[in-house]
Amino acid sequence: MSMTPAREAARHGGATLDWLALVQAWSTADYSKAISLSRRLKVLAATPEIHERLVPVRLAILSSATIEFLRPVLEGALLAAGLNPTLHVSPYGQVSTSLLQASGPLVDFEPHVTVVLTASLHVPGFPPLTASRDEVERTVDEVCHSLIAPCVAFNERTGSEIVLNNFHPLPGRPAGNFGAKLPGDPTQFIRRLNLALSDRAPRSVHIHDLVSLAERRGVDAWFDERYWYLAKQPVSFESAADYCRSLASLVGALLGRTRKCLVLDLDNTLWGGVIGDDGVAGIQIGEGTALGEAFKAFQQYVLALKQRGVLLAVCSKNDDRIARSAFTDHPEMVLRLEDFVAFKATWRPKSEQLRAIAAELDLPLEALVFVDDNPAERDEVARALPEVAVPDLPDDPGAFLRALDAAGLFEMVTLTAEDVQRTATYQVRRQSIEAATGTTDVGAYLASLDMTAMVRPFEPMAFERITQLVNKTNQFNLTTPRVVLAEIQRLASDPAAITRTVRLRDRFGDHGLISVLYGHVQADCLVVDAWLMSCRVLGRGVERLLLNELLASACARGMQMIVGCYKATNRNELVRGHYDSLGFSRYSGGDAIGSPGAEVWRLMVAGAVPLETHIATQD
Repeated sequence: MSMTPAREAARHGGATLDWLALVQAWSTADYSKAISLSRRLKVLAATPEIHERLVPVRLAILSSATIEFLRPVLEGALLAAGLNPTLHVSPYGQVSTSLLQASGPLVDFEPHVTVVLTASLHVPGFPPLTASRDEVERTVDEVCHSLIAPCVAFNERTGSEIVLNNFHPLPGRPAGNFGAKLPGDPTQFIRRLNLALSDRAPRSVHIHDLVSLAERRGVDAWFDERYWYLAKQPVSFESAADYCRSLASLVGALLGRTRKCLVLDLDNTLWGGVIGDDGVAGIQIGEGTALGEAFKAFQQYVLALKQRGVLLAVCSKNDDRIARSAFTDHPEMVLRLEDFVAFKATWRPKSEQLRAIAAELDLPLEALVFVDDNPAERDEVARALPEVAVPDLPDDPGAFLRALDAAGLFEMVTLTAEDVQRTATYQVRRQSIEAATGTTDVGAYLASLDMTAMVRPFEPMAFERITQLVNKTNQFNLTTPRVVLAEIQRLASDPAAITRTVRLRDRFGDHGLISVLYGHVQADCLVVDAWLMSCRVLGRGVERLLLNELLASACARGMQMIVGCYKATNRNELVRGHYDSLGFSRYSGGDAIGSPGAEVWRLMVAGAVPLETHIATQD
C-alpha cells in the first residue's frame, strides 16, 4: 500500500507525523498537559521540515492582568495553529499608554497582531446600581471610546491588527433576579458594553469573544476569584488552554490559517439510520423524534457554515444513487445536493475518497475537515491522512453540533462577497471542467468559454478579499507572502507600487476575484513581489493576461526589465516553471532583489510582445 507523504517522511526520520500527532493532542489538552505538549512542539518547530510550513507572526500582548502563566501555553497554541510566533509582552497595566506612545519597544517591535487583554474586573467606570438607562448608555459610550480609540490610533500608526476581548459576566449578582430589570446592574452593564463593542469596533479591531467561551464553560469554571485576588489572573487554570486555543485560532485566521472544506459522512452523521437498509422513508431527520430533531439541528449548523463560505462535500461508503436520493426525496432534509461541491459515495476507503475530493477541488489535504460518527472510520482517515482534521464526535448526535463548533476549525475575521458565493463559484468551476472533458483543442475550448476579465489596481472595496486571498493561497503562489490588511492599504496608496487584481467571468458564471499581483519600482526594474492565483482557474491564461499588464506598466514607467522571484515551499511546486513559461530567463545579477534561497528571473522589456490570450477585458 502506498504511503502518505507524512508517513513517508516519518519512515525516513522526518518530524511531520510526530508534529501532526502533537497538534491533534493539543486540541483537547488541559493546562498542565498543554504545557508539556507545547515544549515538544517548540522542539519540533525548530526542525527544517516543520519550520518551513509555519507562518511567522510577531504578536504583541498588552494586558491589565497577569499573563505570564499563559505564555507557554499560548506559544504552543500558536504553533499548533500553524504559526511561528515571536512574542512581545508590554509591562503589566500599561495598555493605553503603550498603544498611544509614538515610539518605544512596542512600536519598534512592529507587531503583525496586537492582543489587548482587559479583565472584566478592570472595566473602567461601572455605573451605580441605581443608574438610569441614559446614565448607563453614557457610561457605555465612554468605556467603548476608552477601549477602542487607543486601538484605532495604534493601528493607524503601525498597521497592526488588533484583537480586543469582550467581557464575561461578574460572579456576583447584587440585585439578584431583579437585576435583569436594572440598567445599572453589573451584569446588565457588561451585556450592554459587549453589544456596543461589537457594533462599534472598526475593521481593524477584532473581538475575541470571551463571553461565548465563559458561557460554554460556565463563569464559575472560567474565572477563579482566588487567583484574581492573589495574582490578577484573568482566567482560571481550568480554562486557560481553551483561552489560548481560541486566541490562536483567531490570530491564525488573520493570517489565513483556517480550514476551507467540511467533508461529511452520511448515515448516522447527517441523519439517523442507514439509508441503504432503511430507505428514504426510514431514516430519522426532522421534527417528531428527539433523534430526528438533533440531526436537523446539526444540518442547520452545517448549512450556516456553508452560507459563510465553508465548502461542503460528502464522503460516504454507500451506493451513489441511493445516497443522493435522501437529499432529493426526503421532505425534512435541510441540506440539498446543490449545497455540496463534491459528492463521493463509493465503497472505497474513505481516505481514498478524501484524496479524490482534495484533488477535485484543487485543495491541499490540510484544508479538509472530516466528520464521521464512526470511530473506526475516523481512525482510518487520521492514520492514512494525518493532514486532515478529524474531530472526535460524541456518541449522542445531539452533541455533534457542539463538538464541531468547539473544535474552532473554521475561524473567520471577515465575510466577503466571495465567501458568500464560494459554493456557487466552485459549482461554476465544476461545470467548466465538465465542459472541457474530452476536448482536444485547448484553444477552441478556451475561446468557447467567453471569458471576460476585469483587471484593477487595489481598490478599497476589495482590500479584505485581497488580504484573504494572499494569506490563503499556497499552490499558485510564487513567493507565499503573508500580510495584514494595513499592508494592502499601504500598497494601494504607494505611487511606487504596482498593484493588480483580476476578476473573471465566463459563460458559466462569475468566478470572483481570483488573482493578485503587486510589486515595486527599483531603479530601472519593475520588481514583482507577489503573484498568486486561485487554482480553480488554472489553465485559463490569466497569468498571460497579467504579464501583458506588467509589460504595459513597465513601458509606461520607462522600465528596462521586469524581475520576479520564485521561492519554493512544500506546496508551490505547481509554479516552479511559471516565469520560464512566460519567456523570462534566470537572472544571476538579481541577488539584491530576491530573498535568500529564491530564484530570480527577468524579462527585458525591449522586444517583448504581449502574449495571446482568450480573455477579453472590460473596464
